[in-house]
Amino acid sequence: MTRLEYLGGREAVIAGILEEFQGLSARPHGSGQEEAESRYLVERLEGLGLSPVRDRAGNVMADVPATPGREESPLLILQGHMDMVCTVRPGIGFDPRRDPPRVVVRDGFVRTDGNSTLGADNNLGNAVVLYLLAQGVEHGPLRLLFTVSEEVGLKGAAQVDPSWLAGAYGLLNTDGFHFGRAIAGSAGGRRETYVRTLERRAAAGTEGWHIALTGGTGGHSGDDIHRGRLNAVQTLASFLQDRAADWEVAEFSGGSAHNAIPASAQAVLVLPAGQEGLLQDRVAALRAEITRRYGESDPHARVEVEPVPCPEQVWSDETVRAVCGLAAELFHGVYAMHPAFPNVVGASANVAAVQLRGEEAAVLAFIRCARREEEAILFPMHDAAAAQAGFALREVSYYPGWPGDPQSRLIQVLCQSYQEAVGRKMEVTAVHVGLEPSVLGEKAPGMVMVSAGPDILDAHSVDERAPLDTLLDYATTLAGVLAGI
Repeated sequence: MTRLEYLGGREAVIAGILEEFQGLSARPHGSGQEEAESRYLVERLEGLGLSPVRDRAGNVMADVPATPGREESPLLILQGHMDMVCTVRPGIGFDPRRDPPRVVVRDGFVRTDGNSTLGADNNLGNAVVLYLLAQGVEHGPLRLLFTVSEEVGLKGAAQVDPSWLAGAYGLLNTDGFHFGRAIAGSAGGRRETYVRTLERRAAAGTEGWHIALTGGTGGHSGDDIHRGRLNAVQTLASFLQDRAADWEVAEFSGGSAHNAIPASAQAVLVLPAGQEGLLQDRVAALRAEITRRYGESDPHARVEVEPVPCPEQVWSDETVRAVCGLAAELFHGVYAMHPAFPNVVGASANVAAVQLRGEEAAVLAFIRCARREEEAILFPMHDAAAAQAGFALREVSYYPGWPGDPQSRLIQVLCQSYQEAVGRKMEVTAVHVGLEPSVLGEKAPGMVMVSAGPDILDAHSVDERAPLDTLLDYATTLAGVLAGI
């Protein structure tokens, strides 16, 4: 009998998983709003004959006794997160704090009605786990772990008591988006916000000009950092710094978030009368340089200047040197490739934004590293540059990297089960973003880990959806792992 036949056949498996998913989706569960779902999970696990426990954060854990004859197998943790990214279509009155996602099955996909995200990340993986246990699949000792607030900095995982991980041989995280990939490592992250006071003086020039660098491709500071795209903040900062003798700077800002490559930046300049021609020449040279360096990666990038009322005050020369200098000189881009996965970035930094906060300027950056060796270089490099420019590290948050072991027994069993289920070889890789195993592994040294989830398309958008066919394959693969460990 095949695994699929054992589980009841195609239609029964899909219907069963969707029923579990509907149960998990029946109440709002955005990050920080998982209380109702956390309590639902406790009730559902009790319905399976288990004795779940819940911590103050809302994380839920339950031990599952081995099926008869499998009591001596090593303890495996199955782990996923409850919270979802709440994106809604504007103007339709849908409030993710009040309204649960409306789950629809159409054209071979599970999706929503198009007005909100689905929450398949990560409740679809959680639903498969619940379904398999309800079917009584063969397994050794298991521990179920469901965490909160993953989407906002792995906060729930950070609050998990180490005793919840004690004694486990391995952990399988179900938070993958690409079925067929075994993720054996992820990057740690350090979000940095450096701040200094803005010093101003009276403007000497008489003409105000606004310069805007827009249309950059931007992208995710982990997934896209290796693509060599334009960093609008660094590019404009260098332009202002190099031409500081030609004009005064009244404003400079750009970028949006720590984890986004900045696609735009802008400044307000003050020039002496009659210097428009010089400015236009300098801007033309900047346009040519951007086209030469980023014509392929950022084909829509453009630089525009227009006159504006002349500001009465401008930044002091020291402030211009400090702010533009730090934004231009902090390390940005790929620092090192992953030692175990040569095609994956191992360490990088993103100079993310310059923000004006009243009488202060803030420079935002995000460093990602899979190994502590790179952290020991990049963290002090940024801190020293900031200190030299008169900036203080005002805000910082950190989660560790997960170097991973692509040769572990857990990954071998996963790959074998995948090949038996779909007839293809599984890719073993790492990712340059944060995943919960990085935080959980710090609490349980020696525990082997892997992340593998069902296919999810356009996650975190109103078009988020999951194909039913590969969902079926994921369930049979996971059932094989439980039987094989």
